Amino acid sequence: MTMRLQPIVRIPQRTCVGHELLIAHPRDTLNLVAQAGLLGELDRYIVHTARKLAQERQDYVFVNVTSELLNARSLPFNHSDSLRGLVLEITERGRLDMEAVAAYLEPFRKHGLEVALDDLGTGYNGFSRWSVLRPEWVKATWSEELVDFFPMMIQTARRLRARLIVERVEMPEQESWLVELGVEYGQGFLYGRPIPLGAVS
Repeated sequence: MTMRLQPIVRIPQRTCVGHELLIAHPRDTLNLVAQAGLLGELDRYIVHTARKLAQERQDYVFVNVTSELLNARSLPFNHSDSLRGLVLEITERGRLDMEAVAAYLEPFRKHGLEVALDDLGTGYNGFSRWSVLRPEWVKATWSEELVDFFPMMIQTARRLRARLIVERVEMPEQESWLVELGVEYGQGFLYGRPIPLGAVS
């Protein structure tokens, strides 16, 4: 199991604004960790590592946070910690009481934590969650099923003062279309594959 970083860029200039911390692991590894009762501790360690990287770097570090960690109110930092540069990605796929999550995260956000709603359009009541959580970032994955909804996502993001990131950008043609739409941020193989932590300057 290794940790890797994938760049997130401002599309028109292709300037890097941050990285997402990802975990590469053999198949069934997470199932084994879960069976050993260690999944919660692994989640905490990953988020802790992301926070440490955010402190060391001059850009954003995005990291997925599980619904289990949020439901348990078990994030690995205190309300007084500086969380500048750290972005927690909350997936649409997990079942959460979003009002309770928003209340739990509010003290951390006062100390610099930012929130991203991940996988918009693929899970539970995405736009309702967006309304309650009011994230600083919203992430949507490029897919044929969702591209027709991108203009609406862009308008909503502007109205709610969120920044939209489109993931899985792999071809220059995709980038050109996103530029025409006015999408400002992108992530995907076109901009860089995930690479080990030590290889990122």
